Amino acid sequence: MRKIIKGGYLLLYYIIAFRIGSVSLPFINEFGRQLRYWLCKHIFDSMGESVNIQPRAYFGSGVGFKIGSHSGLGRNFWTQGTVLEIGYDVMIGQDVMILGGGHRFSDVSIPMRLQGNVERSRLKIGNDVWIGARVTILAKIGTIGNGVIIGAGSVVTKAVPDYAIVAGNPAKVIGYRINNK
Repeated sequence: MRKIIKGGYLLLYYIIAFRIGSVSLPFINEFGRQLRYWLCKHIFDSMGESVNIQPRAYFGSGVGFKIGSHSGLGRNFWTQGTVLEIGYDVMIGQDVMILGGGHRFSDVSIPMRLQGNVERSRLKIGNDVWIGARVTILAKIGTIGNGVIIGAGSVVTKAVPDYAIVAGNPAKVIGYRINNK
């Protein structure tokens, strides 16, 4: 019964709340923000207080999705095939993609589309993280540390240590937020 109810919330999210807020009417945008929050509170495995989910944020079925307080998913956020845990005070910009899962391809005698999918990737994003616009993250990296900044347009292909500032394609550490004296 719980799966059916959760499925109902998911259906309402993608049919109604997913799109609300793409207009220039503040009261409509605020209604959409509150509706997305309320629905996602019932969809995600866990969700903190004051989470901001912008329009068109796509997270599949929400299974394995956890997000901490005062965090946000930017407009057009997209993830699929990922068990995702987001800490508190995390800012995720617009058009961010977190790619997990994938297709099997090892048997060249069988078309890739018929070989099935690999299992879902797990990604943990620490606390106090800022992910700029249009960043792509490969979920198989496992961890983005606490206090990290990821520059806009970066492609993250490796785990990111605490307090690192990374940018580029592939993303590389270009500095740290703290001195390690």
